[in-house]
Amino acid sequence: MKRLIPVVLFGAACFLAGYMVNPRGQVVAQGQATQAPAPAVRAVNGKGMYFSIDDIRKKFPPADAHGDFAPGDPGTPNHLAWAPEYRFTMMRRQYFDPPRKDATGEMEHFAGSEMHENKTQIYILVGGTGQVALGGKPATDRPSPDGQHAGGPLTGATNHRVKPGDFVVIPPYTWHQALPDPGQTLTYSMCHIETRNLIP
Repeated sequence: MKRLIPVVLFGAACFLAGYMVNPRGQVVAQGQATQAPAPAVRAVNGKGMYFSIDDIRKKFPPADAHGDFAPGDPGTPNHLAWAPEYRFTMMRRQYFDPPRKDATGEMEHFAGSEMHENKTQIYILVGGTGQVALGGKPATDRPSPDGQHAGGPLTGATNHRVKPGDFVVIPPYTWHQALPDPGQTLTYSMCHIETRNLIP
C-alpha cells in the first residue's frame, strides 16, 4: 500500500502538468469563453490529405475595411498540415487602414518584410489582390538566431501583381513582402519548406 501512494501522486502530477500544458486547459484556466484552436495535423506517410477551396475560404475569410478580421474570430490556427521538413499553412495579409506599426516601428499599411535563411516558401494565391515584393533590401534588418529576418519596406525589390490562382516561389535569402491593395486582404496557401542541411 505504501508503494501505491507515490505511484498515485506521480500519476496525479503528470495529469495536472499535462492539463496545464494543454492549450484547451489553458483556455479554461484563464476563464475565456472561446474554444482553444485545434492543433495542426501532422502528415503521415501513406495517408494523403484533401482541402476543399470552399472550406478554406469559409475558414479564412477576408478582413474588413479597417484591416481587422471578423468580430469574435477565435484566431483559428493557420497550419493545415505539417511534417519536420515542411508546413502547409494558410496566410492572410491585410491592408491596414489606418496604418499600424510594423516590426521595425514604422507606420505601415502592410506587415513588414521578411527573409529566411533556411526556408523556401511557395505561395498559392486564394483571395484578394495586390502585389508581392521580391528581392531588394530593407533599411533595417532585424535578424534572429534561427535565421529569420524582419524588416520594413524594401528598396530595390521587384513588385509583382498577384491575384487568386497565382504562384510565388521564394527561395532562401530572398527578401519578400505582401502588399495588398487598399481594402483588400491577400489570402494564400503557403508551403513552408525546411531547406537547411540538417532537419531537426
